[in-house]
Amino acid sequence: MKRKQLRSAAALLAAIMLLSPAGAFASEALGEDLAAKDVLLNEKTMLSTNVFWSTSQSDLRTENLVTYAPSEAVTPMVTYGAALTERMSVAEAARSLEAKGYRVVAGVNGDFYNTSNGLPVGIVISDGILRSTDAGYYAIGFCGDGSVMIGKPAVQISADLGYQMTDSANYATQVVRRIAAVNKVRNNGGIFLYTYDFNDKHTTGTTEDGVNVVCRVIEGEIAVGQTVTAVVERVAQSAFEPIGEGQFVLSVNANADAYFVQGLLGETEGNLVTLTISGGDGWENVREALGALYLLAEDGAVTRGLPADANPRTAIGLRADGTVLLYTIDGRKSGHSIGASLAQVGARLVELGCVSAVCLDGGGSTNLAVTEPSETSATIWNVPSETGRRVSNHLFLVASAEGSGRLDRFYVKTSQDLVLAGSRVTVSARGVDTNHIPMDAAYDLSVSAGTLDGDTLVTPLAGGQITVTARGGGCSGETTVRAVETPERVTVRRNGSAVTSLTLAPASETALTATAEWEHRTLYADAELFTWSLEGDVGRLEDGKFIAETPGSGTLTVTAGGRSTAVPITVTAVPLKTLEDFEEGTLLSSDSVTAERVTSADQVRFGRASMRLDYEMTTGGAFLPIFIQTEAPYRDLNLWVRGDGSGNTLALLTQNGGETEIGTLDFTDWRVFNVRLPETPDTLTGLFIRGEAERGTIYLDQLTASYAGIVDEIAPSVEVQTEGRSVRAQIADATDGILNRSQIAVYCNGRAVEFFSYGTDGALTATFAEEDLPARVSVTARDASGNLARASVDLAAEETERLFTDTETHWAADYADFLYRAGITTGYEDGTFRPDRAVTRAQFAAMLCRYLGLETQEDAALPFADAEEIPAYARGSVAALYERGIVNGSEKNGALSFLPYSNLTRAQAAAMIGRTQEKGYALAEGAFADAASIPAYAELYVRTMVAQGVISGYADGTFRPANNITRGQMAKILYFLM
Repeated sequence: MKRKQLRSAAALLAAIMLLSPAGAFASEALGEDLAAKDVLLNEKTMLSTNVFWSTSQSDLRTENLVTYAPSEAVTPMVTYGAALTERMSVAEAARSLEAKGYRVVAGVNGDFYNTSNGLPVGIVISDGILRSTDAGYYAIGFCGDGSVMIGKPAVQISADLGYQMTDSANYATQVVRRIAAVNKVRNNGGIFLYTYDFNDKHTTGTTEDGVNVVCRVIEGEIAVGQTVTAVVERVAQSAFEPIGEGQFVLSVNANADAYFVQGLLGETEGNLVTLTISGGDGWENVREALGALYLLAEDGAVTRGLPADANPRTAIGLRADGTVLLYTIDGRKSGHSIGASLAQVGARLVELGCVSAVCLDGGGSTNLAVTEPSETSATIWNVPSETGRRVSNHLFLVASAEGSGRLDRFYVKTSQDLVLAGSRVTVSARGVDTNHIPMDAAYDLSVSAGTLDGDTLVTPLAGGQITVTARGGGCSGETTVRAVETPERVTVRRNGSAVTSLTLAPASETALTATAEWEHRTLYADAELFTWSLEGDVGRLEDGKFIAETPGSGTLTVTAGGRSTAVPITVTAVPLKTLEDFEEGTLLSSDSVTAERVTSADQVRFGRASMRLDYEMTTGGAFLPIFIQTEAPYRDLNLWVRGDGSGNTLALLTQNGGETEIGTLDFTDWRVFNVRLPETPDTLTGLFIRGEAERGTIYLDQLTASYAGIVDEIAPSVEVQTEGRSVRAQIADATDGILNRSQIAVYCNGRAVEFFSYGTDGALTATFAEEDLPARVSVTARDASGNLARASVDLAAEETERLFTDTETHWAADYADFLYRAGITTGYEDGTFRPDRAVTRAQFAAMLCRYLGLETQEDAALPFADAEEIPAYARGSVAALYERGIVNGSEKNGALSFLPYSNLTRAQAAAMIGRTQEKGYALAEGAFADAASIPAYAELYVRTMVAQGVISGYADGTFRPANNITRGQMAKILYFLM
């Protein structure tokens, strides 16, 4: 439709003021107002977007509404797919209208519908034609004179079937039947009328047998207030019938009441059928209409009893002056809009001045299409909970797409309208002609604050409201941008969600962003306005990612606009991985290296075995094959090496031909090397030795996969306590975290037990029977790096008599009794233990062998010059201990001797006992005042057992290594080792 006269820009602005829903006030229905923005779309048609904060729900609500005062320029139009059952999204329907030459001003989804077949629940009238009846529901109707109606159409159709029926009294009456519905699913409730646009197959779509009367219209249209005359072309008893253009079908289910079935069976070809279509007052004037399931408001009051659940909603309201509001509220999107109940929507529309309102389909169906003044095609303006849902029908406001070519104003648009001060905002402007169609026109931009860099607004750091104006050709247009100097909060986000703390494994990474919030909304902000800092040596920030490296705690701080937030970061311990502990098996030897597993305690760093490598240089060096694969996060290797002082270089070789140096063999003690592997995953293929020294011997132990340069030399923690007959322990490791069960051992009186529980929290429980008591219970823990820890407790029994006559008041009485019952020590024939008597080397060998549960080697040859002097009771024990490297003998007169009758010194005892233990326990530092006098062969073992609490010194802080060890002292040491 053409406008009769052009309106001036001033008149248009006045119209804008009249049409604006005045969103900038608190809404009792939706909450505290935060933002309101209006855009003139066309003649008397305004788009408003308003944002509210719901204090009850602590979230946002975003509404969009199109306020439309009927005019000649903008026309309402109801649309659906190619047929009533063919669903189409709002965007698709807009494209279809644009293809027909219309400018889509705005449009929303329509009525509720049956999801199984797409049929609308209520009425559909388009272009004045009744496409589907109302089924008793409410509807909104647009009349030809521009007026709008909300109410119940109450459409009724009667069909004069064009023949008479004679009753039993021979009285003839005209056959007239009520039509149950137009283009609805047929049931047994009467006669249904189907038209060509019912479905895309152009049939009745019925699946059960019935009577179908096919009629061709010869006069009139199927419209409210109309009479239609049609001729019967055929009568068929069938499940369904095809429908041609200009035809309709009267259809009844075969199982319906005979009144309806017989009525159609009496029809004959050539009969004239007359349809009379009526409706409520004024509905005969409606040109476009669609149904609505709920009446939200009537006579300015909200309808009672509406569903209370909050969802996205689409509604239509009507003001007393005839102005129509196409209303949507987004939902199901926390941080944008949580939706509203039907009662809230009704109340909101009443707030906006509506006297009546109805609800259209909502949820994922809620879509609002709008063509911005600068565009020629419509886009979905709201933020639907489901994009592109196809729905039964739609309501559009359309206008002519023909421009006048006369500039009326500029439409100014910014990429953002709420920003953190200092951010850059893109500005665009386009001319709009007097027909509200975009046109090319030259303009100049200006801003009230900040600076312009071409088409980019650089907002001032001081913040404030900035007006952006475009001027040209005597016309102008403007918009505003709000720049916030100090946000209310800064938030760190991962995958869009706010994080208040981060827990990551080493070598993992996570992308992080930051947002600034103000008045419950997120400010657009340039990334460079955020300053990131990391406290704590746990990782690094790189290209918007936090890369976790070293276990520990740190703090990530982000600052913007003078506001900061701190996020605690925990990098969890990932257990190091034991690749080879050399406890079993052997390495592959080569032409240049001989590998041999050794178990002598003095040649072991961890556990009970190490690997000895005897090498001899060939061309280029010495090579030992070893195959190891690593994977993230393990990018390091830790290897313990006992050097030979050769000065040669030890390196790793990889399958890809790379070489990574381990270190220089310029030492003769044990050292650990941490080797960083190539970043590219590769397979280690061997060890390589090169240098000047032609041959040598080194030892290897505990090859471990690591990361972030971690070398773990700290033993696990083991805390043990008793509770009745139960022992409870808490075990953890500073590097590996919670150890697994295979790394834990429980011993009762020196013997391993399996009946203990161990949880994923590192808690251990073992319960013992009464007959097991008294008991010495020890718990050991080994981490992946070979570090050992041990803790012991005593489970007492009921009081028992002393076993020896001379220990009643002696400090070693309990230890002597316990070891006697365990079969480890014996007394003398006179019933004494003699706790203060020195222990000979032979006596100790027998005692230690029983303690270890070793099988004696009675017939084994011994290398000692005085082997024949070893008493018979001790000879097999000495042989068993020598085989295991526990006793080594002493040099006397140039020969290796055992000296069986010599008293055992405290240093010798410490060394011999220490060699019985696995290696890997912590070492005590500076424990004794006379530490310098402890022989080198015993120093390591003294420090180890002092750290375990197995041995102690004298009251004056000395150890006195040369003192003879007594039977009582030995009983205590062996007891504490249990």
